Amino acid sequence: MIKDRDQKGKAVQFCLTHRWFPQLELEVAPGATLASKVSAVTDLDVFASIPDQFAGYRSVVFDCKTKAKESAVNRALWLVGVMERMDADQGFCILKKGGMINMDHRLMAGKRGVILLSEDEFDLYAKAVHGPASAISSHVGQLDSWDKFNSIPKQFPALRDGVLYARATYWMIEDATEACRKTLAMLRSLSTELDPAQTSHMALFMDLCALFSRSVALIVSQLFKAYLHPASSSDLSEALLIMLYGGREAYQHRNELYKMVKARGGEASVPDLSLPEWERFLRLARQLLDAPAAVQNIPLILREVGFAMLNGDSSLTFAKSLCIESPQAARFSVLVTDYLAKAARLPPEFGTLSDNALISLQPVK
Repeated sequence: MIKDRDQKGKAVQFCLTHRWFPQLELEVAPGATLASKVSAVTDLDVFASIPDQFAGYRSVVFDCKTKAKESAVNRALWLVGVMERMDADQGFCILKKGGMINMDHRLMAGKRGVILLSEDEFDLYAKAVHGPASAISSHVGQLDSWDKFNSIPKQFPALRDGVLYARATYWMIEDATEACRKTLAMLRSLSTELDPAQTSHMALFMDLCALFSRSVALIVSQLFKAYLHPASSSDLSEALLIMLYGGREAYQHRNELYKMVKARGGEASVPDLSLPEWERFLRLARQLLDAPAAVQNIPLILREVGFAMLNGDSSLTFAKSLCIESPQAARFSVLVTDYLAKAARLPPEFGTLSDNALISLQPVK
């Protein structure tokens, strides 16, 4: 059960108002580890990805605390360390309503990228930067949705790794290309356990699609700045392979090892190392390059639809609004789920059900 619910709910609503992609209760692990089993060092209340035409995404973090004797400056200094680990640009520390915060502490925190606010001050801040607004009717904005999602392993223990990946492991991967490969690998590893008849399984599939699309958005942003539009399919293929596997030298080395292992397994003709359904992925990337900024809006659409499935609710008011605001992101969302369903070798119903939900959201011209 999520604690400090009022503050976290307000932080998530603030993110949704700005169309940021929020992640609630993220488990933070050390960057490099010596132990065989990675343990979380702390947790972060809310992490948000902010679409950015230059970087792909920028990041903001929220720390929410309701304890009466919580030291504001101590929380701010702790948050500075978390921001460094998460490569975040800005932090919010939201403390107990009505609490007094020393002005010098506010200034010191502000110089380090942290805004110190009491809960009622955060309400004023949100109103000042965005104007008066009613709460967004969103499944992502309902903390009960997050409780349900995090509780999926209680009913389906075989999906524990998938849920842990979505709320922790994915966010500790610093390189977008590695995150792209590992998210697809996670889906493939769950393919025999996922059942499209279960709404929680569909929600997990959609959430992993959202994370995959976030990584792809970062890759497309880099690719667009370097190539704009590659002249040919072969140029795009080469550029993507080099990016996905850490550079030309790294790719050539991995490709040689891959072919060696396959040859020893008795395969006569071994293709080059690539993602599953490579030609389909190339077509996806080529279309995303037509509107790289719109790609950054895909994750929120997919998570919103996934949480609606989890809640068994066909009401997709907020998702429809997102699709009207970014019709290209709405169209791209269908392409992403279609690719992943096939590349992960999932039952075809995953593609059908996600297509039906997303196609119903497409703006009518």
